[in-house]
Amino acid sequence: MSRGLPFEREDDAVVVALGEYEVEVLENLIDDLRHLLMADSHDTLRRLKPPAHPDNEEAEQGYRELVDDDLLRGRLELLDVVEETMTGAVLDDAGVAAWMQSLNNMRLVLGERLALDGADLDSHDLPEGPATFLYEWIGELLEFLVRAAMPGLEANDG
Repeated sequence: MSRGLPFEREDDAVVVALGEYEVEVLENLIDDLRHLLMADSHDTLRRLKPPAHPDNEEAEQGYRELVDDDLLRGRLELLDVVEETMTGAVLDDAGVAAWMQSLNNMRLVLGERLALDGADLDSHDLPEGPATFLYEWIGELLEFLVRAAMPGLEANDG
């Protein structure tokens, strides 16, 4: 890896090239998210489970009964992919998608924890602290992953 980026393009694949410390932080975030997902009742999961029928409690309950188990299983499987590949792997499209979705899920949960709303927040608007650092860092990881997965994106970036 020539530039020391966390994700790099190699032929038609994306290579995970995280440092040891980055892997350790991600392991902790994955464990935390997995525990929250399994508990299923934590307020920080609100953005991962927006209501499908906000004005109809009965329809919402029926919807949750139909989809929640599948959503949980899918999210846990995505976390497994990230966990299995974070120490260095070549990702195919499915692996890239698993990483993107997992990083986004982590960011949504942290955003909820930080009570963030609005997509146009500047970093100076964020509260100081470890959760904010993690929120921004995950966003940067996601950006590096997108750039590695989409060749030519950087060349078109002004």
